[in-house]
Amino acid sequence: MNSRVTKKMLTPFEASRPTGAVLMINLFDPQIATARLFLEAITSHQLPYVVIGNKMDLVDESEIARVEAELGVALKPVSLAGNDQTEELTQLIETLFPPNTRIVVLGVFNTGKTSLIAHLTGQPLKISNMPGTTLSFEEYRWDERVLIDSVGQLIDVSRPLMVGYDFSGLDTPDAMFDHAMRQEAEAILSSIDSARPGLIKAVAAIDERLKQGAKIVTTGAGASGLVAEEIAGQFFETGMMCLPVTNAFSQGLPISFAKGIAEEEGGLARLVAAHLTEKDVLIAVSASGGTGFVYEALRLAREKGAATVAITENRDTPMGVNADIVIRSNAKPEGPSSTRIQTTHLAIGHALVCILAAMRELGGEEAIGYMMPEHIATKKMGIK
Repeated sequence: MNSRVTKKMLTPFEASRPTGAVLMINLFDPQIATARLFLEAITSHQLPYVVIGNKMDLVDESEIARVEAELGVALKPVSLAGNDQTEELTQLIETLFPPNTRIVVLGVFNTGKTSLIAHLTGQPLKISNMPGTTLSFEEYRWDERVLIDSVGQLIDVSRPLMVGYDFSGLDTPDAMFDHAMRQEAEAILSSIDSARPGLIKAVAAIDERLKQGAKIVTTGAGASGLVAEEIAGQFFETGMMCLPVTNAFSQGLPISFAKGIAEEEGGLARLVAAHLTEKDVLIAVSASGGTGFVYEALRLAREKGAATVAITENRDTPMGVNADIVIRSNAKPEGPSSTRIQTTHLAIGHALVCILAAMRELGGEEAIGYMMPEHIATKKMGIK
């Protein structure tokens, strides 16, 4: 799989004509599987390189050692935001890459690629924790060298079906179906370790709130909105009051699903938060962690004192900042794939609901009762 995935970045990667590479790792959210693919691309092109572990101020030494061990290479820990070890880093890069080197800076979203270039060049570049701040390969002069900022993914967004599966080399529906199903299963399995700590914390926090009479609200946009609605439905099936509030506007769902309609609408965030009190729980779903009204709803809910839970692929994002608990999936090492993330987030939601039901010792007869129609006498048709 890796060789097929890595080839996807060759067009923009090779077009930049790099003669050296810097691989950035976010020590707070390292995403090792993706980092390995970047490393494979670098080594397959036989480029001299250095691996930088940014945001060392957010982790301890044991976490740095763990990242090094899992990645299989030594890294240089720094904190670009805290200006820690940055002068030593500058000297290291100057020594490793002689004048006239074209240095490509690689890494997933929010690793500090643009921050590094801003530090070296002194330019006031746009920097944020929002995934997708850099959307193209950009070149910057640094002394006699060229620094190349890059997109935080391996998939070439100009390729068809970049949100789904790579069917390269597969020419029959049978082979494609087999590949698609295995990709979905692999996404879930690869998320077990990353999601477990957050899910266990979320179960305990939600269970405690439910005992105090809390209700649950779920939210999300597009595909994540569908996940939020599914979770709400399953909560209701197990006797737990849950209200979904998303941007899925009835007949407009296909448009909001594909284009992200209303994701920047602050009023929608206020609508979500209006359903919550300090006793309640907000579960927010976002693959990127950067969906506007979703992370703003988390912030507003947190201000009210509600418990906030995020289900996401990236925790070092506005969503991660505003959640008490992050349940992080690991479904897309090679870049965007809404299909696998949606499947994985559904599986996480199913697990969360069913575990909470089991902790309440919900029996079969009681569960069936929550699913049965509740008939209420009403007027005859035509009577106004």
